[in-house]
Amino acid sequence: MVYEREQQKQVFRVVDYIEDHLEESLSLEKLAQISTYSPFHFQRMFKGMIGETPANYVKRLRLEKAAHLLIYDRQTSVTQIAFMCGFTSLSYFTYSFQAYFKTSPKSWREGAYLERFPREYEDSKKSKQVRKKLEDSNEQNPYTEFRWLDLDKIEIRELPRSTTVKNQRVGPYTSGVPLAWEEIYRWCESRELLEPNSTFLGVPRNNPYITPPEKSRYECHVVIREGDEVLYKDVETYSFIGGKHVVYEFEEPVDYSERSMLIECYSELYSIWLPRSGYKYLDNPVEMIQIDSKANTLSLQCNIRAISLAIEPK
Repeated sequence: MVYEREQQKQVFRVVDYIEDHLEESLSLEKLAQISTYSPFHFQRMFKGMIGETPANYVKRLRLEKAAHLLIYDRQTSVTQIAFMCGFTSLSYFTYSFQAYFKTSPKSWREGAYLERFPREYEDSKKSKQVRKKLEDSNEQNPYTEFRWLDLDKIEIRELPRSTTVKNQRVGPYTSGVPLAWEEIYRWCESRELLEPNSTFLGVPRNNPYITPPEKSRYECHVVIREGDEVLYKDVETYSFIGGKHVVYEFEEPVDYSERSMLIECYSELYSIWLPRSGYKYLDNPVEMIQIDSKANTLSLQCNIRAISLAIEPK
């Protein structure tokens, strides 16, 4: 089913609200009110666009956020993470986590996540069984240091706060995202919101090791001049807060089809660089995008120029 732009805007507004308020009560009635539609129509549209009901979406995001935090936020207890992710009791969180990931939160933190992830997080404390399994695997394919990232090219940068407009897509990160970029690029171009040095920021909202590809969400942000949002009534703007980021810029821009290589780069930032750096991550990765026009066509070439993580001192 094809949905109108206004319907898409309202549903994705709710999606943004959910991600920013996972720790709160998120009833169907509350989410429908944010969308401006009745609960019946909102739920039907949401499932049509996102592929699952609002209730299932909220629960899945809470579990996936908890799974990520259990690995990379070692200072926070399992109980605290459960409440941070919107669960009202530890017992219900443990039951739900076990049903979704087929292991307990404690076992996941201690090393069960390695069934999905390519390498150990250096601050983790794995069980002897998992450690032995990893050592046996490493005899054939040893992994001890950086393979994908050149440490000389890792930089700490202060990214500026900015105003953006965005498009987004639900589906695998390996395909379809360039089309979402083309849509927002042409939309901005027709409204004269683009400049020769416009900044394009991609935000992968999900961890590919945790979220199924068909449910992964990607945001395409175009930075616009301050004040442009008041010139066009149909422009809905967003705030990129900027701040301190660890940035890795590639020698040659990377195609979206090479997501498996990008995942390896992110894994090294999360699993090896972060534990040694004195920083902790704050939010979703941010990708710097390069968009070029293909000669004699209306098509655009969209590639990833750099990847980054928002960070702060531990």
